[in-house]
Amino acid sequence: MRRIPFLLTMLLLLGFGALLLLFPQESASAARDGLNICVTLIIPSLFPFFVLSSLLVSLGFASLLGKCLKGIMWPLFRLNAPCATALVLGAIGGYPVGARITAQLYETKQCSKADALRLSAFCNNCGPAFLFSVAGWGIFSSKAAGFLLLGTHLLAALLVGLIFRLYPTPAEERSSPLVNIETHHFSSAFPDSVKDSFSSTLNVCAFVILFCVILRLGSCSGLLPQVASFLSAFLPSHFTPEVCQSLLAGIFELSYGVYSISSFSQSPLALPLAAFIMGWGGLSVHCQSLPFLKRCTHTLRPYFTGKLLQGLLAAGLTALFTPFILPYTAPAFLPMDSMFFHNVHSSLFYQEVLALWVLSGVYFLVSSKKCLVKRK
Repeated sequence: MRRIPFLLTMLLLLGFGALLLLFPQESASAARDGLNICVTLIIPSLFPFFVLSSLLVSLGFASLLGKCLKGIMWPLFRLNAPCATALVLGAIGGYPVGARITAQLYETKQCSKADALRLSAFCNNCGPAFLFSVAGWGIFSSKAAGFLLLGTHLLAALLVGLIFRLYPTPAEERSSPLVNIETHHFSSAFPDSVKDSFSSTLNVCAFVILFCVILRLGSCSGLLPQVASFLSAFLPSHFTPEVCQSLLAGIFELSYGVYSISSFSQSPLALPLAAFIMGWGGLSVHCQSLPFLKRCTHTLRPYFTGKLLQGLLAAGLTALFTPFILPYTAPAFLPMDSMFFHNVHSSLFYQEVLALWVLSGVYFLVSSKKCLVKRK
């Protein structure tokens, strides 16, 4: 019985290798598209926020924010006060900032393992830039749709947090008053923050590119359309094979799944489906988050349960509020290629951002790591 998972893994790897050999041009094209997403969206938005969040935790901002929100975190979520940092920055930073801050809070002894379990369920969220600009305005050409997706996404996350306040945890893992929290000087915290943020951003980009290739191969081989058609046969009539294919793509990769909704953006299922995909996050986002969560939790069940529940709640809330917020609006599609990929080589701004990112990462990777100086 133990050999069955191993054999299945080997078959999947062999199948992936065979598809790479059968569709080399499509694989290369998908990798370029994934790299374009990283250059135009992932690196400019995530890398500065990774550096900022790491500095805020290292310099003691979590304790300060925790004191301000102490009256909210414990009554609502049964969480230690510094956990407010993961809640706030995870809501505005985008995937996987929340998971990264949760790991940092646990490693700096500013939250317990029970706190980290609860935080993992609802503090790792999609960023407002993607929810409003990419999904709302880019896909549906509507500011109201962007605000609707942003509001339902955050509301669903808070509802999941309220549900997980009742999550059972062993007594030895529960929150306790934390004292003597170690903080660092800016001179030592800044180089380490940039170095760690560079590695984290590189890790995120690697998964985005890989899953873009996997989904493109699944589409070229016909496997993804066949599974979508099979799934559509057992669902209501509104779930056409095209809708099911976008759903399957979103289960694997967030950006690819949301972009595919543009082909049926006028369908009544388009907005709820986009809300579900961004609430769930996709396996690509989960792979980006797991290296951080494994450093602070012993089980990933709360994380996956929370993300699935958040996706379902976001979809239901979006379907509920759409008739009131968008009563007469028919979504119009804006071509995503013209919005994101036309200026990858011509825009000097993106070239400068990419060059600075690479140079700073190389410098701090080859430089010796400085010792952290404890503030007296």
